[in-house]
Amino acid sequence: MTKWRLLVLVFGISIAADQVTKFLAVDRLTHAFEVAGAHTLAERASAFVRLEHLERYADEPFYVFRPLWRMTYVENPAAAFGLFHGVPERLRYPLFVVVTIAAVVFVLGAYRKVGERHRWEQVALALILAGALGNFADRVARGYVIDFIDWYWWNRPDLRWPTFNVADSSLVVGVAMLLLQPKRKVAGEQRGERSRAGAAGHSR
Repeated sequence: MTKWRLLVLVFGISIAADQVTKFLAVDRLTHAFEVAGAHTLAERASAFVRLEHLERYADEPFYVFRPLWRMTYVENPAAAFGLFHGVPERLRYPLFVVVTIAAVVFVLGAYRKVGERHRWEQVALALILAGALGNFADRVARGYVIDFIDWYWWNRPDLRWPTFNVADSSLVVGVAMLLLQPKRKVAGEQRGERSRAGAAGHSR
């Protein structure tokens, strides 16, 4: 598989997972579809695209693991994890456009330079691209991002990580992979040096 096909594959799967889970968040964590009279899957998909500001229809959180993890419907007008929340609304959208375009240009430029065999970097950059554009699609369509994953300290919802979604996760995982990659390369080079040193010793 070429690196560009891998980019399309990882990007496509990540974007699909992000949008499907956001649809499920509206479906399972709110009663907005019921209020809109959307009963079939097609009707709900249509309502998901056209309906906005559904927090008023949000239901009680669903607890996946009560001490640490719950699902709750949240509409976030800021960036991932609440960044830029203090920026005035009239400036926020242009800022997001500039930041997203810069991120896409950077990622595609970096991806073009990555070698065909460097799968780790390819997947990392594809995840970053999907994370940036997944949330940007929400902002273009609605003016806010749907978040629903809520992690908190043991039975302390007041001590919590900012509510996030699959696109945020893709972005974080991609960045983490890039940060960890130099360490992996150094370890590989050290192993190679030890192997060469061992081979030289045996040759003597």
